[in-house]
Amino acid sequence: MSIEKPKYTEHAQAPGASGIKELDMLKVKIVEMADGAAVKFPINNRAELLKVFPKSTPMACAYRGETMTMYQLIQHLDDADFPIKNAGDLATILTTRCFI
Repeated sequence: MSIEKPKYTEHAQAPGASGIKELDMLKVKIVEMADGAAVKFPINNRAELLKVFPKSTPMACAYRGETMTMYQLIQHLDDADFPIKNAGDLATILTTRCFI
């Protein structure tokens, strides 16, 4: 029995080093912003989080010419993502929703 090699064009590609670095930098920016703004944790729901990142927030993740704003990332959160207990968790949850 032979094993076929996968056709990688049919599968999602890994983000690569530059994509990972970009996500890590976005995490740092989110933590710095939350600390600088003295955000009170826990954040219990989407409405509370949107007070931290209103629609006009200039922060976003971008990959291959596509950009997703913080507002859009928040829209992809599930109820199970709450409560968010600290700035590190906030950064991790938001960056996992980035489509990189």
